[in-house]
Amino acid sequence: MDIIDRPYSPDPSNTSNRDIVLRYGAIWGGSSIFLSLVGFLTNTDPSMPDAGATKWLYILVGLGITIWAISAAIKADRAQLGGLIGLGRCVSLGAFMGLVAGAISGIYMLLYTMIINPGYKDQMEVAMQAEWEKQGLNEAQIEMASGMASMFTSPAVLIFTQLFSSLIFGVIVGLIAGAIMKRDRV
Repeated sequence: MDIIDRPYSPDPSNTSNRDIVLRYGAIWGGSSIFLSLVGFLTNTDPSMPDAGATKWLYILVGLGITIWAISAAIKADRAQLGGLIGLGRCVSLGAFMGLVAGAISGIYMLLYTMIINPGYKDQMEVAMQAEWEKQGLNEAQIEMASGMASMFTSPAVLIFTQLFSSLIFGVIVGLIAGAIMKRDRV
């Protein structure tokens, strides 16, 4: 009688959420590509140091899309688990989605800097040097800072940065959304 009285909910360890992770991670990564292309085509590239207030608009839109994607993935996974989902599964959803989005964004960033906008590195250096001059740095300090900054604009570092930042961001948003949306067995 014990089995009849319990509502059915699948075992989370036997239920894959790979399709959900791939779908919503691709939406997150694709939307960041779209925002980057919009910035490039409208000459309001948010990755430039001198982007100003426009940068905040891109950040808010990107944040909204990320929160929506992770929340929708948690909701879809919770539905396939019979309405129950734990906080750990929510955090892992956010983390794996971050890896998917980061891989997509990293590959795009590589294509962007090599094919779409090959002058990106030079534009970034000019914008950073102008920003440092505004801050009052002398020529020697600007030269030293430029040397250090050029290490961080190499393709391998850009891909790693995209992967790592998306992973961390996915964990944080997954933790917050999971704390709100989790439903444990009572």
